[in-house]
Amino acid sequence: MKSGEFFSVRGSSVSLKVKARPGAGKDAILGVRGGELVVAVRAVAEKGKANEQLVRVLAAALAVPRDSVRLKIGGSSSHKVFELPKEAAAALAKIEGTP
Repeated sequence: MKSGEFFSVRGSSVSLKVKARPGAGKDAILGVRGGELVVAVRAVAEKGKANEQLVRVLAAALAVPRDSVRLKIGGSSSHKVFELPKEAAAALAKIEGTP
């Protein structure tokens, strides 16, 4: 991925950089900042709860099956990299265009 890009398509998958905001008031995709998709989740960063909720939020927002959203890097960090099916690229491109 080039600097500033928050996702890239590689073969049959998409690599997505995420900045997690656990413990938020609501689950929401907040937009793209600093080359990452900022995602707020209500779940706290404890025992993987926030990561599980991130998977749910991403799957719902990108209209892909939950089991196709895989956390690749950053299990205990707020900066994460997810692997998604290639079908998610179209939805991510629309998010990229929002302020």
